[in-house]
Amino acid sequence: MEIEARQMFRSNGLIDDLVVYATRAEYLLLAESVGNAVKCQSRVSLPCASGISIEIYCDDTADELFTSLQNRANEYSSMEEWNSRDILRVYGSDIVLSSLQAFFIELAERGEGYSYISEFSPEYRYSRYSPEWRLCIEIT
Repeated sequence: MEIEARQMFRSNGLIDDLVVYATRAEYLLLAESVGNAVKCQSRVSLPCASGISIEIYCDDTADELFTSLQNRANEYSSMEEWNSRDILRVYGSDIVLSSLQAFFIELAERGEGYSYISEFSPEYRYSRYSPEWRLCIEIT
């Protein structure tokens, strides 16, 4: 799995935009990691080939799915630190994360193409303060 982190200028400022390239098996591994975070109620980390890791955890106060690209300390005293963010944090309640897990499983069953993380659920919302993820399925 590889994550390409891009920055885009919008009317409300600079925003993150992510492109995830993964095979079906890698999306199933991501779904399993989301499931483990829900089941164990602990942080689960999944390294990616691009050097960005995905950290998934439950937050039962979060009624929507939230993601953000951060560094370990979540502090940025320079542009260099901002540009060196390497942790993609993903969190939501256990119900929201379970819906995300089902989305990744369903995504793995599709053919070649792409989807957006904001499509993860008809019931639950994806935070408007989160970066958009374009999820590309690579057929090997």
